[in-house]
Amino acid sequence: MEEKKIIKSKHRVAHHGEVFTSDREIDNMLDLVKNESENIGSRFLEPACGDGNFLAAILKRKLAVVDSRYRKNQSDWERYSIIALSSIYGVELLEDNVISCRVRLYEIFHAMYKKLYKSKITKDCLESAVYILDRNILW
Repeated sequence: MEEKKIIKSKHRVAHHGEVFTSDREIDNMLDLVKNESENIGSRFLEPACGDGNFLAAILKRKLAVVDSRYRKNQSDWERYSIIALSSIYGVELLEDNVISCRVRLYEIFHAMYKKLYKSKITKDCLESAVYILDRNILW
């Protein structure tokens, strides 16, 4: 498992309090609320989301549940994966982190979608994901 860089710069730590939580700690913390983190519709707000460490882990957990329940029916998978994505919210002070977070969450969503449905991916579903992320991850 790849660990994320702990700080981007001393300036960002000093002026913005920016630090990053390790993947191991994120998993341990989410395990404390395992039922909620694996509930497709449970809402999560990260008030200082950075580039999305917590939100990415939550999305992966939710999409794993969607995958296990709905992978045989693309329409159902799309519906419930969008519900999972739309239940995740983040706010961030630094604009570059907001952009990175949106891209990161989209890439997680897109990778699973593509893995399952390859050439059957619908433009509408991908556009919905982008729209949701633009409104749910705020600067």
